[in-house]
Amino acid sequence: MESARKIVNQFLKGKFEDKDLKSELYKAAEAAMEDGWTFMDTSFQIGGLARERGMADDEVEQILRRAFSSEKRSSEREEAKPEPHRETTQAAAPPQTTIMPAFTTSMIPMEQMLAMGLDTQSLELLQNFKIDPEALSIPWPAADWRKDLAKLLEATFEEDETIDFKISDTPTATSELVSNIVGQDDAIKKIMKSLDSPEGALICINATKGGEDASDESWKYRYVMVDNPKMTLAKQLAYFKALNLPCAALINTGANSVQAWVKIGADNQEEYDERVDFLFSTLASQGFQVDSSNRNPSMMVRMPGVLRGGKQQYLISLEQGAKNFAEWKQWVEYSLDGKPLIELASDSEEAPKKDEVLIQNMLQAGEFFLFTAPPKCGKSMALMDLGLSLCYGEEWFGNATTMSDVLFINFELTKSVFLNRLYLLANKRGLPASTGNFGFLNLRGVALSPLETAQLIAKRVEGAKKMGNHNYRTIVIDPISAVFHNPKAMRITGAPHQILMQMVDTIIALTGCAVVAACNNDEYPYLESRADSVLKLTPVEGGLNQFQINGSFREFPKLLARDCSWIYPRFWV
Repeated sequence: MESARKIVNQFLKGKFEDKDLKSELYKAAEAAMEDGWTFMDTSFQIGGLARERGMADDEVEQILRRAFSSEKRSSEREEAKPEPHRETTQAAAPPQTTIMPAFTTSMIPMEQMLAMGLDTQSLELLQNFKIDPEALSIPWPAADWRKDLAKLLEATFEEDETIDFKISDTPTATSELVSNIVGQDDAIKKIMKSLDSPEGALICINATKGGEDASDESWKYRYVMVDNPKMTLAKQLAYFKALNLPCAALINTGANSVQAWVKIGADNQEEYDERVDFLFSTLASQGFQVDSSNRNPSMMVRMPGVLRGGKQQYLISLEQGAKNFAEWKQWVEYSLDGKPLIELASDSEEAPKKDEVLIQNMLQAGEFFLFTAPPKCGKSMALMDLGLSLCYGEEWFGNATTMSDVLFINFELTKSVFLNRLYLLANKRGLPASTGNFGFLNLRGVALSPLETAQLIAKRVEGAKKMGNHNYRTIVIDPISAVFHNPKAMRITGAPHQILMQMVDTIIALTGCAVVAACNNDEYPYLESRADSVLKLTPVEGGLNQFQINGSFREFPKLLARDCSWIYPRFWV
C-alpha cells in the first residue's frame, strides 16, 4: 500500500480528468488525515487545489468532511482485524481544530473548561465569569483572508501613518503608507503571496512614522502585543475574553498561538511603560505569563494574510473586550477579584428549562443529596441500591427514578467485597448486576486532598463521556468522611464539614452531576443545612430494624413520614 505522504504529493502534483477528480480528492484527504494533517490544513491546501481545478466549494467541503468523518474512521477500526503474530501500529490521531458546539446558555459548561486541561488558577478565573461561547471557538480564516492586513491596518492605524513590515528572519524592513495598502483591492493578494515564507512575515505593532496632523508621538505607543505560546489556542482566547482585555485585534500566528494587540493608548514612553507594567502584572496574577520582551513598542509581530510554512497567519477578530485601557483598568479594580460578577434578569428572556429529575420528588441533576441514618444500619447498601435503581429506572424508597448512568466512588471496600455486595443486591431485586450503566471508582488508600479528589472525579466523568460513551448524571460518594482518611488530606486545616461541602460544590460545578452521599444522623449538621435534599432515617422505638423516613427538599414538597424495614440486604418501604 502506498504511503499517505506519497498519495498526498501525487494529488498536489498530478493532473486528473474531471471524472476522476472527486475520487482522487477523497483519496488524498484520507491520506492527509492519516499523515497527521488537520482538517483546516487539508481544506486549505488539498481542497484549494481542487477548487482551482474547477470543483465547487460545497462539493469540496462535502468530500473532505466525508473523508475526515470520525464515525467512518471508528467503524473501519472496528471492522479491521490485525494479522496474526504481527505487530500493528496505529497512526496517531491528527490534532483537530477546536470548534465548540453552540450552547443554549451564555455560560460555558465547566466540563468544556475541564477538557481543556486548565490548571486550578485559570479554572477558578474562568468559572467566575460569564463567558460568551465564542471565546473558546477557533474561527476559520475568512474566504478573503489574503486581505486581512488591509482590514487590520484600516482598523488600527491612520491612513497617513507609516508602518514597517518584512519577511521573518530578514534584516531590513519595508516602510509603507497605510493608505497605499488599504487602497489596494484584489492586487493585495499578489503582494501578500510574495511575502509567504517558511517563517512567515512580520509587522511593527505600532506606526513607525506619524501622520501630518500628529501633534505628539502617541502613534508610537498605541499597542502592545500579548501572547503565551505555551497555552492552547482555545485557552489563550478564553483568557483574553475572561480578562476583558481591550484588544484591537487577535491574530493567529500560524503556529498554535494567538497574538493580541492590546490597546495602551499612551502619550509618551513613560505612560506607556507604566500601563504595560500594570497590564503584564495583572495578567501574571491571573496565571497568564507574558514574555517581558513583548513590552517593546517597536516590536515586530505576526502579520496576517501570509503563509508561514504552509500555514495561514490570519485575522481572528477585531475589537474585543474593553473599549480602551482606562476603561479596562477601572474594570480590573471593580471586577477582577476572582468572585462572580453581577448578572441581570434581563439577560434571560424566559425561564430556563428545569434540571433533569433523577429521583421523583427528591433529586435533580446538579444537586447535593444527603442520606442520613444511624451507624451500621445499612447506609452503604442503600446507596448501592440507589445506584442500581437509577441504572434500570426502578423505584427507590417508593419513588420513581430516571434511568441514567451512575458513578459510585468507593472509599471503603475492597473491589471484591464491593462487587459481591452489588451482585447480592441485584440478585435479590431480580436485576442483572452486569450493567454498563453502573460505574465505580475505587479510591480506597489513594492519597488525595478533597479538592484533588473532586478534580479527579470530574476528569474521570469527562473522560468517560468522551471516550467511553457514558454520561454519568449521578455521583455517589461512600462514605464521604473517608475523604479525610489519608495523610495528604489530614494535613489540611479547616473545619471538616466546610471542606467536604467545598469538595461537593466543586464536583457539581465541574460535572453538572447530582452528588449523593451518606453520613450518620447529626454527624455533619452543616452538610444537612447546605444539602439540596436530605433523607433521614430515624429508628422506631421498640421496633427491630424499623425506621421512619423523613425528607426535606429545596425544590420539592416535604416528604410525609413513612415507615420502612431493614431486611438484609436492603430497605423495604
